[in-house]
Amino acid sequence: MPSTSLETAPHTALARRRPRTVFVVGGLAALCLGGAAVLSVEGPWRELLEPGAAAPAPEVAPVADVAPVAAAAESAGPRAPIAPVADGAQGRALAAAVTAAVRPLEKAADVIVRRNDTLDSIFRRLELSIEDLATIRSLPGVRQSLDFLKPGDVVKLTSLDGELTSLTRRISETDTLTVRRAADGDFAADIVKNALELRSAPLSGRISSSLFKTVNDLGASDLVALQLAEVFRYDIDFAQELQPGDSFTMVLEKVYRDGAYLRDGEILAAEFVNNGRIYRAVRYTLPDGRREYYTPEGKSLRKAFLLAPVQFSRISSGFGLRFHPVLNRMRAHKGIDYAAPSGTPVRAAGAGRIAFRGTQGGYGNVVMVTHPGGVETVYGHLSHFAPSLFVGKKVQQGELVGYVGMTGLATGPHLHYEYRVGGVHRNPASIKTLPAEPISAALRPDFEQKSRALLAGLDAAKGAQPVAAAR
Repeated sequence: MPSTSLETAPHTALARRRPRTVFVVGGLAALCLGGAAVLSVEGPWRELLEPGAAAPAPEVAPVADVAPVAAAAESAGPRAPIAPVADGAQGRALAAAVTAAVRPLEKAADVIVRRNDTLDSIFRRLELSIEDLATIRSLPGVRQSLDFLKPGDVVKLTSLDGELTSLTRRISETDTLTVRRAADGDFAADIVKNALELRSAPLSGRISSSLFKTVNDLGASDLVALQLAEVFRYDIDFAQELQPGDSFTMVLEKVYRDGAYLRDGEILAAEFVNNGRIYRAVRYTLPDGRREYYTPEGKSLRKAFLLAPVQFSRISSGFGLRFHPVLNRMRAHKGIDYAAPSGTPVRAAGAGRIAFRGTQGGYGNVVMVTHPGGVETVYGHLSHFAPSLFVGKKVQQGELVGYVGMTGLATGPHLHYEYRVGGVHRNPASIKTLPAEPISAALRPDFEQKSRALLAGLDAAKGAQPVAAAR
């Protein structure tokens, strides 16, 4: 059978040029009606095949008697006309359309940011255009959102032949930055808002060994355990007074985004039974936006001073006469020592002003805070101080002042805490302070209405399924 081989064509400049070849393949109708695939050749390759004359047609094997086939087709009724194959200008237009439709696919990558990663290093790692990065960083309001990367962040990138076509990253729980390349090649940035949905869920448990383990076993995070301890920190010393058999019930906010669970939210209402004594709290938002916890009767749970300035620690040495482990002699211990790992946060027991920050004798690194009524609190043996802490600065209750350490006369990491009134040392554990202001008369109707619903939810939560089942 005669054939034409492109390999035997003369080695000319025309032969080295890339041909544009379009294949048009017949569909189902062609298979049924005997249609054939058509090969249309354009460009320099046509000159090789047709040097002044048409290329010889390939031999076709003879077909068996077609009369029965024709008769069957005729009996099937009139056939739909077959559209002629485009040639000439129409063929070239068809070739252009096919070429435009067959384009390289975009590459997509979800990049998880690693330690010390920058967008510059990410672009170079993926062999993307650094010029594109410079362009999008110059867009108004985009640079800050792009440059602040944290390990674990996800940056979604799409590209075509090394040129960026889109970039997407979440910049907050509710905002997503999207940068796209328009048809004209310019970039445009947009911030998409993702609404958060708050749902309430019950959580109820009984302490077996620790508060954290009990909460974790119910499917909630450590932050929920910390919140619960914060709510009742003025009435219960969770480091000293918690015991097996204590129980709790709460109504917990749960945060969802686009219908998917995101994280645990705040405690709306809670009950804690400690050594048979029942404590209850409901959250209420004040007109200035502050959220505080109150008893069902409207009394504030907040008091002037915390029971302990370090959470989840143990008392290693109480107030009174003791044998000093460093000086090896009996000496009055004018405070309480809280044993805790080095680096544990130490917080101001009450609102006041920094009177001293520095090193002083056996205290080592120490912070002294003065409070209204001639009260002064002392925090000694700190490993280091809170940032931006200076003499004269006002601090709020619970504000960070330093971290547990073992500077000065100390044999191990702990906080030495003192409480003085008019210069006289008092036992911090025996101090009874007054609560903060209760709900005002003007806010009481609103408080009672909202707390009634929360308390009803709290009562319903007793014995309900844990938070993990509510996701």
